[in-house]
Amino acid sequence: MNVKQLREALEEAAGIFAAAGANKQNDEIQAFLEIFRGHDGETVTDFLAGLRKRLSEPEVAAGKTGRKADDLIVGRYVQRLRKAGTDKIAFDSVFADLSEDRAVGKEEADAIAHQYTEGRAQWRKRGDALREIKTRFSERAYQAVKMMRVDKASRW
Repeated sequence: MNVKQLREALEEAAGIFAAAGANKQNDEIQAFLEIFRGHDGETVTDFLAGLRKRLSEPEVAAGKTGRKADDLIVGRYVQRLRKAGTDKIAFDSVFADLSEDRAVGKEEADAIAHQYTEGRAQWRKRGDALREIKTRFSERAYQAVKMMRVDKASRW
């Protein structure tokens, strides 16, 4: 199936909504159809792959420089966080250093959180990225404690 066929099917669905008086749904489909503009010759698979690539690229806000994270700082903190494992004292020490380090800007915090949590790539603020690191540590520590209790109970 190509994009033109998909677009035409969606336009037909929008027409059905319009005929039924569902103007809001019609308007929403019409707005959605804008993403297909200029892609009629592509296959749906190729179009979706390109769309996925464009959506996964980090967006640079207007007026802001797209400063790249310092890989050395990011690597050092990710290594220390992973080495801490589920040891709260070790984690708190690393997290305190990370929180107070002025060299760790938003870009570095985003990159550290992304690598440590294996989750999303960006947060709105530096503090949000740091909070996610702490949350993920808490989740991992909780799961480790649960597994230790299961192991103790299953020995008998």
